[in-house]
Parts: sequence; C-alpha cells; structure tokens
Amino acid sequence: MTYLGYDVLELNYDRLAAVEERTTRKAVLLDPGTGKRTSDEQAPSGAGVRPFTWTAFGRAEIAQVRAFLEARKGMAVPFWLPSLQWDLTLAEDVEEDATIATIEWVRYVQQMFGTTGARRHIALWALGNSSMIDAYQVVDATDPNDGETESLTLSPAAVRDYNAAKTVVSFLKFCRLEDDLADVSYLSGNVARATIRVRELPLEAPA
Repeated sequence: MTYLGYDVLELNYDRLAAVEERTTRKAVLLDPGTGKRTSDEQAPSGAGVRPFTWTAFGRAEIAQVRAFLEARKGMAVPFWLPSLQWDLTLAEDVEEDATIATIEWVRYVQQMFGTTGARRHIALWALGNSSMIDAYQVVDATDPNDGETESLTLSPAAVRDYNAAKTVVSFLKFCRLEDDLADVSYLSGNVARATIRVRELPLEAPA
C-alpha cells in the first residue's frame, strides 16, 4: 500500500516488551551562571526514535522483510508507519463517503493540528485486523469548545463504514530508518526476526 507517494509499512509488529521512544528537539539553553535560565525551542516539534521487531514466518514473509529494507536504501527513502495504538477515539460511527469524523475531545486542535504535518495523517483499522489499514489526511479540524468532541475533515472521503466501538484510530507517522543496516537474525530456515529502529520526521510530513 502507498499513501501520498510513499510506502505504508502494514504489519502487526511484535510487542515483545514495552516500546521505548526517545524524542529529541532542537533548542538553545541560555544559562548566565546566576539568575534565571531561559530556553529557546528552535523546532516546532520533536523527532522520536523507536525500535520495533518484525518477525517473519516462511520464505514469503522473509522475502517481504528483505524487500522492504532494501527499498529503503538505508536511511534514504522515507515511509509511513502506523503507530498501531489507539491515539484518537471515534465519538460516533463514520459512514462510507463521509468526510467528517467526530472524535472524543483530546485538545487535538489546540495541541496537534497546525504546528507541523506530523499529526495530520491517520490510519483507521478494525480492532483485531490491522492487516486492512485505510490512510487519511486531516485537512481541517474544529473544536466547538464543549470539552466533549472535536471534528476532523478527512481526505479522501471514508472508503467504508467505521464502527466507533471497533475502529482504532492511529497516527500515521512519516519516518526513515535510523540506521543504514538493520539487524536480521534467522531463528530457523523459515523464521527471521528483524530489529529495526525508525526516526519520525515531523518537519517533513506533508501538511
């Protein structure tokens, strides 16, 4: 699957342990030695780095891992990575061809929309079936200031019905590999495990 011209990594990667994500952000700290210290954040968003493990069973899946890694050309070619977690929650069902999705209020408009393109892309998928992911761009967002819901305008229009109770709304993160080489170990002739580190590119994500 491709989205806005880039590959989407569609996989339910292993959760062998808690995923640790480290975020860096360009900033300058002014420390006069005495008195108050002040900081100047020079980037509108931090860039997170996280590892994940991709276990492939059978030669077809192993070939898929190798093909994906080779297509990245090390750190050169970016891709989309869904977080595969419940980042936003639908407040009501979304019907096919609808362009508005109503979510539970999380200060999305205040804190996420508009700063960069990083949180303007979402993946919708049915709970328990992450093999069928639909990608959307949030082209507008409104907050009625009732502390209950917010509205997202989606592009394209919804390609299917989404049940609010059974649909996971994940952020679709624009990433590159953090390393030119990924560690792939073969547990047997038909089982391979790749340990991959990725860096999110919030300032490069299409707005």
